[in-house]
Amino acid sequence: MHTDTAFVVRECLASRVDRNADSHLEKVVPAALSAWLASHGFPDPHSRSVNGETPLMRAAQHGEDAVVEALLELGTRADALDDNGNHALWFACLHGGPATILRLIDAGAPIDHVNDEDITCLMQAAASGRLCVLQMLLAHGAKAELCAPDGRSALDMAADLGLQLLQTARQMEGAGTQRILAAPVLP
Repeated sequence: MHTDTAFVVRECLASRVDRNADSHLEKVVPAALSAWLASHGFPDPHSRSVNGETPLMRAAQHGEDAVVEALLELGTRADALDDNGNHALWFACLHGGPATILRLIDAGAPIDHVNDEDITCLMQAAASGRLCVLQMLLAHGAKAELCAPDGRSALDMAADLGLQLLQTARQMEGAGTQRILAAPVLP
């Protein structure tokens, strides 16, 4: 089931609870967001999956910015960690779009958080070849000098990936030339 995420945001914004109201007043979860949560196996916006993943992490991972916005409006924590020490920003840096990443940074997701494998969002973006994300994180204050357990920084990881891509391109170029030279000559 695919939910129109723009509809989710409109529903959420329409059902905002007065923040000055009684603290025991339950926040109303819009029907569209409830449907999204149910379709992803979450009973409510603050629940967790078996591995500790939150709805915010799932929405960030899939680049569903409207759902991320709606969940943040309902008070979900941008700094919540899953069982591997990853937060929603880490997931967004893997697969999400720029709007989601910026929204999570603005919501207070710690940009230089180190997960259980001692990897930051910046390192993950670099190792995954998401150079635009790497630039965005650097522009928002991510620390490039932090290093992974193997001693490499995010910039080292980006350079390593670039070198691997260059080597692969050269191998493919060489293989193409060999095929042309080995092709039989037709009369």
